[in-house]
Parts: sequence; structure tokens; C-alpha cells
Amino acid sequence: MKHTGLLAVFACTALTLLSTGCGKETVAIGKGDPQGEIKECLALSAKGKHEDAIQCFEMFKARYPQTAEGQEAELLIGDSNFARKDYLVAAEAYGAFLRLYPTSPKADYAHYKIGVCYYKESPKAPDRDQEYLGTAIDHLRTVIRRYPNSEYREPAARTLGATLRRIAKRHFYIGRFYYRTGEYIAAAPRFMEVAENYPDSGIADKALYYAVRSNLGLNRIDAAREAYGQMASRYPQSSYTKKAEHKMLRAAKKK
Repeated sequence: MKHTGLLAVFACTALTLLSTGCGKETVAIGKGDPQGEIKECLALSAKGKHEDAIQCFEMFKARYPQTAEGQEAELLIGDSNFARKDYLVAAEAYGAFLRLYPTSPKADYAHYKIGVCYYKESPKAPDRDQEYLGTAIDHLRTVIRRYPNSEYREPAARTLGATLRRIAKRHFYIGRFYYRTGEYIAAAPRFMEVAENYPDSGIADKALYYAVRSNLGLNRIDAAREAYGQMASRYPQSSYTKKAEHKMLRAAKKK
């Protein structure tokens, strides 16, 4: 009887993948039907049992490493972690896929998802550290530049735009901090960074306005005039351009 019990335990732990624990729903991996077995793993994911699905995919890729389904399992691990909002772990899974299969037809998808993962992992508040956004930009630009026919090119471009706007807001936030404390020499470059490198951020005209004011505060009339010239050329209808014009006229009268 003891030997029978040990054999049962061994069968439970070695011959099947237990998606929800021994004695509950199980998925058998290694029977020689990769197409059918991966569907069982996908079914777990569809039910929202993402942790169980990840375990299933992990065992599947170990059992069938040379098959197309085995390669797919690496991506599906990323998708399952993404679904449960574990973005950094998901990004690592997509990265592992790229390292293993850099020429895969689904490499564009992996790059796209890495970019989205790092974008989502970054805080929305501009006063928080945005350390992951640079990596997000790298992968999103890879999709756009390397895979011109990819179905993920347009969504990558949209996410890239949102990522760049977030970085622009970060620079603007820092510039405003320096501006409010009267540190114009530190503020002006931040505002110009937004205006020159993030023209589609939606705040470039506002950044130029504060660049004008910062330079006027430093009595740098030529630099203020240059910033205002950019405003008048690029944003002639902006309310900030009209405000900057008044500031320039007042500075000219004082001079």
C-alpha cells in the first residue's frame, strides 16, 4: 500500500502538469501531441488562470523546444504575464524570445510588446522617475524602422507618441520647478529640450513661452528673441505666442 501511494504521488508530480494543484484540474504535457497540448495551456489562459497557464507553457516549451509551438510558448508566457499586469516579467519573457529566435516572423510582435510593457510600467506622474521610457522608445522605434509591413507598426507608432509626450512632460515639469524657484539658467534648457526634441508633444508652444520668460529673466535678449521667433513661425495662432509677444515688447521698452 505504501508503494502504491508513492507511485501515485510520483505520477501526480512527474507525468502531468498540475495547473491548479494535484487532485484538481490537470493538463498533461509530453504525450506527443504539441498542437493539442498547447491548446490546453491556452484554455487556462482564456479562463483567466494566468499563473497556471504560465506553468503550462513553461513545461510545454521544455518538452517541445524545437517545434513552432515551443517557440510560440515563449511568447505566450509573456502574454500571460502581461494579462496579469506583471509588465517587467512579461518584458523579460518577450526579450528571451528575441534572444532565442531573433529572426522569427513574430519578432516584430515581441519588440512591440516589450515597448508597451515598459511604457505601462512607467508612472504617469511627471514628478516620478521615468527610467523605463528610454527602453520603450528603443523597441517601438525598432518595430517602425525594421518592420515597415508589420501589423504592429501603427500601434507601435501610437504608443511611441504617447511615450514621447510623457518624456516631454517630465522635462517640462523639471523646467517649471527651476522656473518657479528663479533658477532660470537651469530652466531654459529644459524648455528648449521640449520644444526642439518633442514638437508633437502638445506643449511645445508652452515650453517656448517659458523659454522666452526664462531668458528674459537672465537678460538674454537674443536667446529670448530666438525662442520667440520659433513660436511665431511654428505656432502663430497659439495664445502662448501672443503672450510671449507682449513679454518681448515690454522687454524692448525697458531696454
